[in-house]
Amino acid sequence: MGFNIGAFGAGFASKLTDRLDDERVRSEKLQDEARTVATRQRLAKQAKRDAKKAAAEEYMGAFKALGLTDAEAAELAGQGKRAGDMYLQWGQKAVENGDDFGELFRFSSVKGDGSAEDGEVINSTIDATATPAPIGSLEATSGANVTETESDDILLREFGINTKMLASYYPKPGPKEKTFSGRLFTLSNKLANATKDTDTVTLKAEQTKLLADLAAMKEAERAEEGTETPSFTLGTISANVSEIRRGALTKFGFKIGLNDELTNLNDGNQHLADVASMEISYQLNQRNEGINDPNMANTAAAIRTTALSGIKTYGYDIINDPTKVAGIVNVPAVEDFAAATEQGQYTPGQVVQTTNPNTDQPMYVVYTGVPDYKTGMPFIVISGG
Repeated sequence: MGFNIGAFGAGFASKLTDRLDDERVRSEKLQDEARTVATRQRLAKQAKRDAKKAAAEEYMGAFKALGLTDAEAAELAGQGKRAGDMYLQWGQKAVENGDDFGELFRFSSVKGDGSAEDGEVINSTIDATATPAPIGSLEATSGANVTETESDDILLREFGINTKMLASYYPKPGPKEKTFSGRLFTLSNKLANATKDTDTVTLKAEQTKLLADLAAMKEAERAEEGTETPSFTLGTISANVSEIRRGALTKFGFKIGLNDELTNLNDGNQHLADVASMEISYQLNQRNEGINDPNMANTAAAIRTTALSGIKTYGYDIINDPTKVAGIVNVPAVEDFAAATEQGQYTPGQVVQTTNPNTDQPMYVVYTGVPDYKTGMPFIVISGG
């Protein structure tokens, strides 16, 4: 039988048409399936976005309720569920403890990225505001909290200051102040117990900024409301005293024990301990500038009074003891004394006889090298002033 090319062509065309139809159907089916898959994926992504948006809105509301601004709440809410849950936990702890989470979160040491460093700052500050332990104690090092009576023990023990009585005259710090106070307590604690690995420069920089921020806040409060309210808890005042005291005493060669006691104090160096107390009062006053916390001011004044008493007793003893009079430096011209004082030519505890510029009578002073925050002078007049 001969080959029928026409029949072959018709048959090929028919089969090709059938195959093309099948391919078209299969292609359309695949396209439909692809569209279905794409639709499902798009819907799934949309649902995920909607869920994320809804969660972010819920976090936004929660963070704003905890004291954050719209911008801060939005920033945190956009970091995901894990970070959001962490921030909520911190915020709830702060509010339960009577702290201002908004202020705490604005500290320069908080990066806002949910990091472990942020957690340490926030958690330690919240712990500190729940009545911190005394500086130098094992409780303070571990972060445990004790009673307010124990927290101001160094003030009562070392300086005879009944801060509980002083504090009873004024209202307690509000949430914003309490939060600042807690962070400042934590910084003073770390500085007072610094090791070779402690970044004291960064800690001091943060401390300085916090004090400046708090002073600005209090200034605004006074301008707007005309009020003067406390900013520091007793524990924070105690912490500041311990931190400053440790540095001042170490400078004069004193050794400090675990409970802040001086292990090498004796009659021969007691006056230097009193000079160190003048530095404590001076630095407390400096830190309180613009803040005007009445408890801090009263503490600085009480420490100064105690120090002045000791320094004047020391000076009178030298003036009236024939064996010690020879150690007195005689500088008749007050101008020469002023110049030598400015140049730091005397040593702390040095008794100097000069002339009172107002009466032309002899005047005895004890050089301290530390400005008296009430006179601004680095010496104490003990006679003829």
